[in-house]
Amino acid sequence: MADVEVMHRQRVLSALLLVPPFLLLVHFGSPLHFALLVSLVIGLAAWEFSRLCPAGTDPGLSLLTVLGGLAWHAALALTGGVAGVAAAVVGAALLRATLLRAEFRVGLLQAAWIVLGTLYVGGLLSFASLLRALPEGRQVIYYLAFTTWAGDIGAFYVGSRYGRRPLAARISPKKTVEGALGGMIATMLVAIGGSVWIWPRFLWAPAAVVGLLLASVGILGDLCESAVKRAAGAKDSGALIPGHGGVLDRLDSLMFAGPVLYALVRIGWV
Repeated sequence: MADVEVMHRQRVLSALLLVPPFLLLVHFGSPLHFALLVSLVIGLAAWEFSRLCPAGTDPGLSLLTVLGGLAWHAALALTGGVAGVAAAVVGAALLRATLLRAEFRVGLLQAAWIVLGTLYVGGLLSFASLLRALPEGRQVIYYLAFTTWAGDIGAFYVGSRYGRRPLAARISPKKTVEGALGGMIATMLVAIGGSVWIWPRFLWAPAAVVGLLLASVGILGDLCESAVKRAAGAKDSGALIPGHGGVLDRLDSLMFAGPVLYALVRIGWV
């Protein structure tokens, strides 16, 4: 319990330092300002991902992963086309594997990690900029952020106190079924409450249903990031955010929820 209390204090302090500036940027900033923030986050997350490569890492691998993620974001946000970026990243990764003095098998594994990092980090996080660029982008970002935060908080505290049954013991032994249910309930409550006070764009019933869907997808995102860390033998992706770990640890749920919400908006379900 002492470890939970320490992590609780760290989480609260981190939230007090990071959440208000984020909300101010969303409210008063333009889509361009928000896209610049997303670029910063992608750069940090891509660097963390590059350090988790099971085949080993080096500055060149990290640089290519960061540049690939940023290029993907720029192409998607500015032109909507990413085919050229994908080809360039694959080509650069394979060229690096060919020129490395290390065993060719290691070079190929690292090349695959660069491509995966570009798609995983740059590809998924870029949807946040697309959401903010929508006509009612502020409301959509508020909805995505608050429901995702609610799911993470509910899962953490319910799981810490009442968690008994492992959700996916092979991937993440500490995640429990009780925690997942707590996160879903918290998400639905925030989605319903927010439809009254924060995002009037959403009626309470659709907001709750979509919130439940995003919570479920967010759990998958959390498990996917845990699988990456398990492959690397790491507890956290980094140590930048006290109480949370790294940027990837904090955004793993949102990375999957963002593209799903964007798809729902584009097909007219939201």
